[in-house]
Amino acid sequence: MDILSSRTSNITQLAMDGLMERQRAIGANIANVETPGYQRKEVAFESQLSEIIEKEDLKDFIKGQNSIKPKPVTYDDFMQMQVDREYRRNLTPQEKRYLISNSYGKFEPQVMDDVFSEGTQDGNNVELEREMMDLNKNGTKFMVLSNLERKYFSGLGEILRDGAR
Repeated sequence: MDILSSRTSNITQLAMDGLMERQRAIGANIANVETPGYQRKEVAFESQLSEIIEKEDLKDFIKGQNSIKPKPVTYDDFMQMQVDREYRRNLTPQEKRYLISNSYGKFEPQVMDDVFSEGTQDGNNVELEREMMDLNKNGTKFMVLSNLERKYFSGLGEILRDGAR
């Protein structure tokens, strides 16, 4: 992980937003366990995160294909760099627009009714045991991500402290 890169932090924050929305849905499900006709809520966001990660990977690939990496310069290296510059592929306008697009801004967790789970005779499809397991699993995921964020910011703090000396 590149400590100065904010990509990991951005993805982590989006995932935590999705988990918070899921936590709200689970809480509503538990609160309505005995409400006749209540349909349990589910929250989907993982596929959106995967798409964002894929887009960011593609951006990194495009940037890598269009950059010259510095290396120790000998005469032969210098001549090769001149050749590389002359024949380096230029970005298309579409690639330029893609590189500056904001992948993160389009993230929105989807709250949906669970219409596939069987319900009781009164139409309620909430199973308390399932909700409690989902609550624990969701909380564990959130804790792992919050620890990742804490370590990220702790590392940045160390860099800033070292730089101030």
